[in-house]
Amino acid sequence: MEKMKKLFNKKGFSLVELIIVIAIMAILVAVLVPVMIKWIEKSQISSDVQLADTVRGAFLCAATDARVLADPASDEFFDKLEDDSLPYGMVITDLNKPCVMKESVEEILGMPVHETKSHLKSNHETDSDFYIRLTGGSVIVTVTKTDKTGKKNIAPQNYIVVD
Repeated sequence: MEKMKKLFNKKGFSLVELIIVIAIMAILVAVLVPVMIKWIEKSQISSDVQLADTVRGAFLCAATDARVLADPASDEFFDKLEDDSLPYGMVITDLNKPCVMKESVEEILGMPVHETKSHLKSNHETDSDFYIRLTGGSVIVTVTKTDKTGKKNIAPQNYIVVD
């Protein structure tokens, strides 16, 4: 009899207590999810800026490489890089003919130049691209039609510039 009383005196959580805990967890999730989404979007944009800076560094190294400067096949691409009539400069995928410049850039990037766009992580249009310009010894990289705000706002005027 004594044992039976001890068994019935043990109390667990009531249904009301469990519902209150679940409600509190739901409120926390509702508050934290939008914040987490913003953090993820900002990290994706940060990743894209870092990729653009890596592309800039690769072209800067290639532009100062003696092998590239001595290669006559690379001259065509230097002309495109310095062409002021192009709005953003040369599209990175224009570097499609075999030359020392392409080899040097791909060696530094660790991937073919035509794959750089596939590494964009933030929201971007399918026709967004990397543009390279060589101005006064500095390399400027522009990634067009991408979300630089983290607000899923893709417009033609949204672009990432690294110089």
